Amino acid sequence: MTKFERAVKEAQKLSPDEQEQLGEDILHYVDKLLALRHEIAIGVEQLDRGETVPGDVVFAKMRARYGG
Repeated sequence: MTKFERAVKEAQKLSPDEQEQLGEDILHYVDKLLALRHEIAIGVEQLDRGETVPGDVVFAKMRARYGG
């Protein structure tokens, strides 16, 4: 059993309201993770094309968008 499967099994022991909140939190986390991966892929493509942006600008935008 994977850790994810274990987590789902344990989450099923929670009340319906707690399950709903947990589901919302997980979806929010996954959405942020996928968006970050997409942004990184775009950045790598730009680097491959020789397009560069100062690192401090890139990291400031990422912190503003994703927290940190």
